[in-house]
Amino acid sequence: MHQFVKDYQLIEKLPEGNFRFDGGSCAPKGMIFHIFDDPGKKTILDIGFGLGHLGEVVKTNPTTSHWEVDGIDGYEVACFNAALFERKYYRNIWHGLAQDISIDQLRKYDVICLLDVIEHLTIETSKWLIRTLLSSLREDSYLFISTPLWFYPQDHKDEGDLEEHLIGIPASSMMALQPTMYAFGVNLVAGFVYKRSSLDFVEFFQPTADKSFSFDRGKQVAKAVGMNLQENILIKTLF
Repeated sequence: MHQFVKDYQLIEKLPEGNFRFDGGSCAPKGMIFHIFDDPGKKTILDIGFGLGHLGEVVKTNPTTSHWEVDGIDGYEVACFNAALFERKYYRNIWHGLAQDISIDQLRKYDVICLLDVIEHLTIETSKWLIRTLLSSLREDSYLFISTPLWFYPQDHKDEGDLEEHLIGIPASSMMALQPTMYAFGVNLVAGFVYKRSSLDFVEFFQPTADKSFSFDRGKQVAKAVGMNLQENILIKTLF
């Protein structure tokens, strides 16, 4: 990993140029405010931080502005966003992949966030990453994932931007992991929060590379597993 921001300070000279910053997410990011009963100081890792929307949500909320947020992104251009870094939303910023983060480092965080990221990976890489992140959780930490629950078609915008969607994830896979809560955003994009105990069910995480896994089919699967599809309603499960 290559570090660009350390303790809120830019430590790397950024290249000159007119860069386009992208990487917005339809994730129901507000779920992060409901993970903990105690709003005391927390540390967050935002994997694939993109435009930094999660950091903004956390740091501009008076209840969580004291939380520390770190970010990593595999698209190097995302790490050239000087305007974002000036806002001091992120304590540390790295260019790299989730696969580059050591287990020891992952265990330092109270919440690991993977928002609209796994659909950009291959089937095998996504399964490896979910298992690795769940394995890295402490008993008191959480994994917050969002993803479209269908094969949401999306291609590259710029070379090397990692924007292409490679898989779709059926709702049955996400619910089989036993989330503590879930919520829907737009376009059948849902967020899920997991504890380390979900590792016992990780074999049931089964994404698909079938591009015909449409929005309607994804909706049918979500209904079949009993999900409440209403947008922006937080559902706490009995798992």
